[in-house]
Amino acid sequence: MAKVDVLNSSIESALFHLSWPLIISMGLQTIYNIVDSYFLGKLGAVQFSASTITWPVIFTFISLAMGFANAGVAIVSQNEGKRDREAVARSVGQLYLLTLSVGVLATFLGILFARQIVNSIAGKKSAEVIPFALRYYIVDMIGLPLVFIINSTTAAMRAVGDSHFGMRVTLFMNILNMVFDPLLIFGVGPFPALGVEGAAWATNIGRTVAAIVCVKSLFGRQRAFDVKRSDFSPDWRLIKLILKLGLPNALGMSVTSAGFAVIMKYVAMFGPAVISAYGIGNRVTNLVSMVSFGLAGAVSTMVGQFIGAHRYEDAERAVSRAFFWNVMIIGLLSVVTFVFAKEVTRFFIDDPEVIKMGEVYFRYISFSMPIFTAYMIYNSALVGAGKTILTMIGDIVRLWGIRIPIIGVLAVTMGFRGIFVGMIVSNFVVFFMTYAFFKFSDWRKAVV
Repeated sequence: MAKVDVLNSSIESALFHLSWPLIISMGLQTIYNIVDSYFLGKLGAVQFSASTITWPVIFTFISLAMGFANAGVAIVSQNEGKRDREAVARSVGQLYLLTLSVGVLATFLGILFARQIVNSIAGKKSAEVIPFALRYYIVDMIGLPLVFIINSTTAAMRAVGDSHFGMRVTLFMNILNMVFDPLLIFGVGPFPALGVEGAAWATNIGRTVAAIVCVKSLFGRQRAFDVKRSDFSPDWRLIKLILKLGLPNALGMSVTSAGFAVIMKYVAMFGPAVISAYGIGNRVTNLVSMVSFGLAGAVSTMVGQFIGAHRYEDAERAVSRAFFWNVMIIGLLSVVTFVFAKEVTRFFIDDPEVIKMGEVYFRYISFSMPIFTAYMIYNSALVGAGKTILTMIGDIVRLWGIRIPIIGVLAVTMGFRGIFVGMIVSNFVVFFMTYAFFKFSDWRKAVV
């Protein structure tokens, strides 16, 4: 296990060694999304739009997994900071017990209401996308419980200082995704040509292998935690704590994702070309912000362990250094997306109308990226501290209090450009709000 000893390393060293595997993991995931988009784009704008339309809903359910995983980061990292290995193992067992139950329930409900969900987002103006979107959505949702297993395991490993594990799991998963994508989309060799839903089946193949690797890390010979069978019997005190920390975070992320589904409804008003440009823009900005995700993940671990060890000044130093590096690196990458907006869009779809819309997207969004992504640093610091109610407030206000109302008005008065203006305004507001939460809250108070 490539574990970083946070408490006995310099701030810069721990930040670097924890963040680079997370950056690579995020990069691998984003590259897979780009490859997925590339192959789907070859089917046409309508088929490409199917995954773009359903992604906000799918991510709403995935956000549940991420929310509870973040609760695990807070609890496990603070117990690790206290050097209480029994409490660490017990926390991991209870995290698994709870998240897997939630994952199965979420899958059942998501598939049960699949048609109503997809129809409500696509609307009449994008009716031709609905059959493709529905098939893609249902297949993707089948693999949702596996996402809960993967997220819980990688979060627990990161909490004790091992971010390499998540990188390896992501590597296995995404290599399989990328290999099976063209095989199942186009029907290469003995494989059937499944079209849009082939991309979803490729995703599930990768998830299955990744989940097996995660389970082996818990129960195999070289297991990371000394988890015993008794650690999986319900401990209602600990389950209550996970729910107390996980539900606000999961709710905030899920409500945010639901907000993106509402935004997608506005995007769909302008037809497949704008949907495609919006989808490309989101995937590329995710690639740019992978550095922020890595630094933010490192910050949550370091803040949690420093709080457990009562080293609060070191926790603040970790956050400030991560903020500095984030602004410097994302600022440089944003200049690239601004200057080469047309070329980036053309890589995915060589359609004049989509390229025109993509150029507008990147010219509007690029300059707000350094500040917006810096919000993730402070947000993750609050997650490591267990202050998930504050992160929930920030997430909900960003989408439902600011972005959606602005887009609702400007989409009518400015057209599709109003969507991008709403994104910019909400990006700036959420940064200053989250910074204030970290600066003036009682984040130093441990949750374990």
